[in-house]
Amino acid sequence: MRLIMTLLVRDEADVVAAMIEHHLAAGVDLVVATDNGSVDGTVEILEAYRDAGVLELRHEPAQDYEQGRWVTAMARRAAAGHGADWVINADADEFFWPASASLKDDLGAVDPAFGVVEMRRDNLVADPSADGGWVHRLILRDTASLSPRGTRIGPKTCHRGDPEVTVDQGNHGVSGPLLGPMTTAGVDILHVPDRGYDQYRRKIANGGASYAANTRLDPGVGWHWREDYERLRDGTLHQTYLDRRPDVAAGLASGVLTADTRLRERLTSLDPVVPWALRAVTTG
Repeated sequence: MRLIMTLLVRDEADVVAAMIEHHLAAGVDLVVATDNGSVDGTVEILEAYRDAGVLELRHEPAQDYEQGRWVTAMARRAAAGHGADWVINADADEFFWPASASLKDDLGAVDPAFGVVEMRRDNLVADPSADGGWVHRLILRDTASLSPRGTRIGPKTCHRGDPEVTVDQGNHGVSGPLLGPMTTAGVDILHVPDRGYDQYRRKIANGGASYAANTRLDPGVGWHWREDYERLRDGTLHQTYLDRRPDVAAGLASGVLTADTRLRERLTSLDPVVPWALRAVTTG
């Protein structure tokens, strides 16, 4: 079985090595990555994985965030160019967690009648008593994981290799002539969108400006980035960011927040492909 992961990134130097190392250890054979104009060292990290033979690197300089089109191109490349049996279309802040020993085992056991697997996402949030970088602080899992509008964050999907696949904007859905219906496989996703305000502000500045420059997409696409981009421009983003942080004591008491150190334990115990890149994340 051949498992390929696609990855679209921009300025993700604080997380991308951890994300790549986790998925390689979980059964991914190759990462097809597109960098969208990073200036923070992300490109150099991706080049190190390329030079190690585990990543194919593409560059997309356009600043209009055509995520669906760019990820579709990578997913088709995974199928037609790399013989992917299964394709995971991931963001840099998502850690797909196998239900068994590896993602290959889980996806290999999917009934051939199904071509798409849906996976629940849970946010990891910071334990205020923990010290260190995000790997050491994000050790509480939010079982509610609500969006800014109060709805649960959407699941993601992975799919069988299909050279004619189309990936939706946001990576939440796919379609293709070889895919068939959707099922589940016990795989879930640990999501780390909040690794500190500086990181979040950079994400909104980059993504919000790109969505604002795109006149093709419906204004409802990327609404959370668009709304926060307006807050960034009017000076209210930092307060909004603080207001959204969960009440940890109340969450633990109610059971909405639960201790989950799986990601920390995994990242600090791996035998990495590119040691210096992962070390920069885990010791940060």
